[in-house]
Amino acid sequence: MVEVINIHTGKKRIIKTFNCSICNSTFTEDEGGMDNGMIGILPVSFCPTCFSGILNMAEYFMDKSDEKEEEKEDI
Repeated sequence: MVEVINIHTGKKRIIKTFNCSICNSTFTEDEGGMDNGMIGILPVSFCPTCFSGILNMAEYFMDKSDEKEEEKEDI
């Protein structure tokens, strides 16, 4: 967690941080990414960089499976 103190009022605000399950970097909810999710029964968190990479990888493999289906239809 990160604690932010307003220098004018002295009030404290706590910002919850998460650790990425892949690269172990720390990130906040405001930065994006996936702050808490599940893969099966495993809890996971992904920083914005790793989350983007996972989505790109999934899109790549989905495109590959679409191409294989099109080849089967042509035969």
